Amino acid sequence: MFDRFFGDEGDSGDADPEADVEVRTNAGAWGTDVNVESGDPSGVLDGDSWFTTHTFDVDSEESSAGTRGGTEPSPDVSPRESPIGTTYPRGTFAFPASKPFMQALETRGKNGAHERVETVYVLTGQSATTPTELFGLDDPEYYESATRNSVTTLEGKVARRVASSYPDGETPGVVARFHTHPGGTTTPSDTDVGSAESIEECYEDAFGTDDFEFFHGIHAYVEQSGVPSVTERHDPAALNGGVSWRGEQYRHELALYGPRFRNPQDVVIADG
Repeated sequence: MFDRFFGDEGDSGDADPEADVEVRTNAGAWGTDVNVESGDPSGVLDGDSWFTTHTFDVDSEESSAGTRGGTEPSPDVSPRESPIGTTYPRGTFAFPASKPFMQALETRGKNGAHERVETVYVLTGQSATTPTELFGLDDPEYYESATRNSVTTLEGKVARRVASSYPDGETPGVVARFHTHPGGTTTPSDTDVGSAESIEECYEDAFGTDDFEFFHGIHAYVEQSGVPSVTERHDPAALNGGVSWRGEQYRHELALYGPRFRNPQDVVIADG
């Protein structure tokens, strides 16, 4: 299924390096299932789950982890409240120091089990600073094309699918829309900057409001030399406007930007 639009290694030399993110806002019907897996990465809620992953896959009729129809919020987390017990000023991205959280981002960043091409995922959260929901968008219906150096998304469709997972009238406090740079850097291209406003407007239209904090993000990962020890893996470090950590095979770096892909945003490591 993914062969019909995911590029292969041979595409990497031909792609336009400036064509990082192109956005199209037309959106049709999707009719996908929402596969949901919940976990308690840090135990900060006395055993209650605060982090949920959603995978939209047209080929999947059910999930071993359970299926939610896309209309229920995450359990046991009140809207607009931070699940980590710490309040940060708006404009700050609170990155949970949680191994399962980072492993989930690694899976999404590496495009699941498919080709290493640029892809998109979305984090949302009840508070204005802390992500609690991960939307992994592996479904080809959300993309026009994807190669090692570019991705073209049907962003209106993506945004409306994310919004459909919230009950009518409810919105997240934060939306962070990431695209990946396999083997690259976290520096936005001219195309990134040029499409930034249109992408944000897709989410405002989908939720029917702009009453949430919006971040653009770039997730880069590169092969790392040596094999980090167990204690060295998944130990996040805050950078200027981002965060980095070492996984089993790759070094990952996330950069957070404002709505216009300018001005790196404050990032803190939130360990509860």
